Parts: sequence; structure tokens; C-alpha cells
Amino acid sequence: MLRALRRRRSSEGGDPDVELRFWTDTWDAHIRAGGLFAPCGLELIGEDAVAPDYEGRRWQEARAQVRRVLAEAGVDDSGFFAGKVALEIGPGPVGLPEACGARVALAVEPLAARLAGAGLLLDRSTAVYLPVGAEAIPLLDGSVDVVVARNSLDHVADPAAVLAEARRLLAPGGTLILNVDVDGVPTAAEPHAFSEDDVRALVAPLRIERERVFAEPHGHEGRQLIVLARGA
Repeated sequence: MLRALRRRRSSEGGDPDVELRFWTDTWDAHIRAGGLFAPCGLELIGEDAVAPDYEGRRWQEARAQVRRVLAEAGVDDSGFFAGKVALEIGPGPVGLPEACGARVALAVEPLAARLAGAGLLLDRSTAVYLPVGAEAIPLLDGSVDVVVARNSLDHVADPAAVLAEARRLLAPGGTLILNVDVDGVPTAAEPHAFSEDDVRALVAPLRIERERVFAEPHGHEGRQLIVLARGA
């Protein structure tokens, strides 16, 4: 079935120029203008006011993203990443790897060099950015405790290969947190569209422990599907 799914979809990932323009012209511009980009950021981190300086707002955005990912997956443990090796696929410059508190924080981001060149990666970051596609990640089998992929699977060149890499990298009992739009419409930046059954097939044979659906999609159509799955 996965071979058929691949034939129905683009063999290329999202347009990198379109994606970079979003980060520079929309996301970063909003933060530089004095706000937090994602809604409910202050509520998520339990703070009362937006930081007065750009760097402060960037770290608020990063901390909020950690809480957001955990809340979406139904993980009621703010220290979930502590002591773990955590890897995020396609984080952009948002900052979850920097703020998650993992023992080792990794980011697989093909745009990393361009994001750094635009001044978008966080200062004082201890995260390691790998400027590669997620279809072939240069890490050993079973070397990662948590893989996060939030709003990135529909951007990649080969979703099946990316999930195969996630499964390969997860240590026994490791956790996959996947958040992806379903029943959407392909775009230049997001060339793949999935059904819920497509996503389940891609995640298998990881054991799905929890699924949640949110009505509001990341893109223009469909809805969000969040899957929390464990390795054998």
C-alpha cells in the first residue's frame, strides 16, 4: 500500500524558497514587531507579558512550542524530555530542540544553513542542527529516545522514508510524537496529502498509544491528527 501512496504524491519536498519566505517575512517579522507568533503562547508557559526584547520573545516562543507539542500529544509531564536524546524533524527556527531540556537535542532541518544565514536560529543554542533531509539521517540505529515531527511530514520529499528513519532511530520503547494535517490539499510548501489511514500505515509497526484530532489544520484545509506511538 505504501508504494501506491508514494506514486500518488509528489517525489519532491516543499519548495525551500517558499518555506524560507514564510519564516523570514511572516513568522520572524511578527516576532520582531513585538508579538508572539503562535496563539496562547503566554498561557502555555504561564507568563503574564510578552518579553520586551526580541531574544526574550524568541525564547518564549520556544518554551511555548515545547508545552504545545506535549499538550497536543496528551503528555502531562513538563519534564518529559529531560535526560533523553530528542530529535525534531523539520523544526524550522521555532526552538523546541533548544528549549525542551533534553540531554541531547537534535534538529533535522534541510534549511538550517539558510535559517542561520538569515539570523533566525536562536543564540546560545545547545541544539545540534543537521542540515540534511529526513529521508537519510546520519545517526546510528536506536540512538534516539524521542522523535518529534510537528507539521513537517507533508513538507518532506518521501514521507514513507522519513517514518522509516524515525522507526530506525528510536531506541526500544522510544516515543514518536507526530502531528500532521489530514484531508488537506497539496501546496507548493506542503506537496503531500494524507488520510488518517495513510498516517497509521506510515507509522506502523510502531504501537500507536494515543490519537487526537483537532479541527483547526496547520494549512488551509483539513484537520490536525496527532499520534503518539512507541517502539517495540
